[in-house]
Amino acid sequence: MDRLSTCVIGIDLGGTYIKGAALDLTGQILSEGKIATEVAQGQERVLNNVAGLIADLCKMSGGRSLAGVGLGVPGALDFKEGRIIESPNFPGWDNFPIRSQVEKAVGVPVVIENDASAAAMGERWVGAAQNLDNFLLITLGTGVGGGLVLDGRLWSGETGKAGEVGHMKITPDGPPCGCGSTGCLEVYASSTALVRMAQEEWRRVEGNAAAPAAWITSSGLADAAEQHHPIAEAVFRKMAYYLGIGIANVANLLDIHHFILSGGVSNAFHLFEKPLRQEAARHAFGMTPEEALKRIIIRRALLGESAGMIGAGHLVHLAAKNNGK
Repeated sequence: MDRLSTCVIGIDLGGTYIKGAALDLTGQILSEGKIATEVAQGQERVLNNVAGLIADLCKMSGGRSLAGVGLGVPGALDFKEGRIIESPNFPGWDNFPIRSQVEKAVGVPVVIENDASAAAMGERWVGAAQNLDNFLLITLGTGVGGGLVLDGRLWSGETGKAGEVGHMKITPDGPPCGCGSTGCLEVYASSTALVRMAQEEWRRVEGNAAAPAAWITSSGLADAAEQHHPIAEAVFRKMAYYLGIGIANVANLLDIHHFILSGGVSNAFHLFEKPLRQEAARHAFGMTPEEALKRIIIRRALLGESAGMIGAGHLVHLAAKNNGK
């Protein structure tokens, strides 16, 4: 790729919004935008929205030619065939050939990747995971996802589902999860989990009295914790307890010691950082808690909501490099 005359576009395909950016070869954003996904309007509408955003980004990128598109998609993917196997955010899209359909719409090569994995590559390229060859990025949003990098490469596993840390079972008889199981990390560390736990704790302490209206969101709960409301603080400690166990499990299994937290809940990292580090260290194998506090590094992502689209664009660069272009 020519550094000055070409660009790539990274797309983060979300259930509510499609975010995208045109990037040069250094990760510099040339243009960016966001539009509604409109999943309820059907596959054709979503594809038209993706193609329209890509066209707009090209126009705003200073006349550079488009070398390719990276597409971050939530859910399980068939990378060989370029299909969505299943995605909770896109009901009815099972086995949809997303790669070929987008290629047909935009006329350039398309690379697909799980959205959390794309975010991990964005952070590795120009974010909090630069120079790290082994780490797990954990997305703490409506759900809990993960992007796993081993030896400098994304690890997708045999069927493309590697890194789904949100569905690691933390308690055998815990609350039901959207995946159909119970006691998954997602039911303790997502934004929806925080709201549920806050309501539960409020009823336990205050009886039938209604919880504050602002507590219907994790950000409202974080505001209460900032003001040292004891119930809100207790909920973040509870989340840190379970997330710490999850991080220790991954560290023990894979012998990796760097963890990057992204997503909306990570905005409140300062509220649960200390108990999270302590809990992860307490469950780490083969080292004392004091040693684990130093060796297990947990930090917040740097790229925020841009990580997915930046990482998706970077995957186009990597694909071109692997193909010798």
